[in-house]
Amino acid sequence: MSFTTEFFEQLGRRGHEDLLQRVTASIRFEIAEDGHTVARVVTIDHGDLRLSADDIPADATISCTGTELGDLVTGRTSAMASLLRGTLAVQGDPELVVLAQRLFSQAPTADSTPRPPTVGGRSS
Repeated sequence: MSFTTEFFEQLGRRGHEDLLQRVTASIRFEIAEDGHTVARVVTIDHGDLRLSADDIPADATISCTGTELGDLVTGRTSAMASLLRGTLAVQGDPELVVLAQRLFSQAPTADSTPRPPTVGGRSS
């Protein structure tokens, strides 16, 4: 099972995220991995999370590679650093990128412990 698949399965099982209690929005994730794109929509309704593979409209779309997603989830990088490097793209409401980080910060990781993000090759 790929890291991306495991991330979305765990996210779907989470059900509720207290840090998103005041949020009502939808975020499409398009993750390029192994020659194809995994697309999932996370709908947030006052902290309740629903995951869908359907091609439905979303308030924002976040696109990156599976490797970049792994780095975001494990804390090796931040969404802002990824945006500045051009390894993460966003369409729609950019504020939702900040909210998406709350999904990453609570996600269980498959193979590593979080490390501090790096900036310019140094730990911050």
